[in-house]
Amino acid sequence: MKYIFLSIFLSLSLFSLSQKNDCRFRSVNSLALLNGSNEVSAGLQSVNGFQKKNWFVGVGVGLDYYVHRSVPLFADVRYEFGKGKNKFFAYADGGINFEWVEDPSARGPIFIWDPPNNSSEFHNGIYTDAGLGYMVGMKKAGDLVLSLGYTHKSLKRTETYQDWRTQEWLTDHYHYKLNRIAVKVGWRF
Repeated sequence: MKYIFLSIFLSLSLFSLSQKNDCRFRSVNSLALLNGSNEVSAGLQSVNGFQKKNWFVGVGVGLDYYVHRSVPLFADVRYEFGKGKNKFFAYADGGINFEWVEDPSARGPIFIWDPPNNSSEFHNGIYTDAGLGYMVGMKKAGDLVLSLGYTHKSLKRTETYQDWRTQEWLTDHYHYKLNRIAVKVGWRF
């Protein structure tokens, strides 16, 4: 329910920004290389919103393939330094990380004796990303966007299984806190 209120608030805020004459719709689509202590993986993002002078506010969605596949949904705020076509910018993102795990091997250890009633369930977590970047202005074709940032995603997993020795049902809770360096290449129009 709180996510619905957050979405309505962000939509109304973006709509009120767009009513002013000096606001402009922007879309930033990027491909990310995610490097952390566990592996190197890829991600995709699309951020859409409105820009007024040097400030940009938008809503983004992505596909994150680092360790466990997930879909981050987040608010994005950017500030551009300078007024020319080529300029530096800083950004910060924050939102929800929705689980999208379909791999049965993601359950954890696989035992020789694995009763059919065992279960493993993933739960949503948080998503944050902050960094610096550089935009290269192109003629009529948009802008090339390069950025380097630090990103965090979390997921929770609950695993219920029967102990083979005592026949008791046990529940284990895992909390994945995944920190990564993100190198992004994208296009803004």
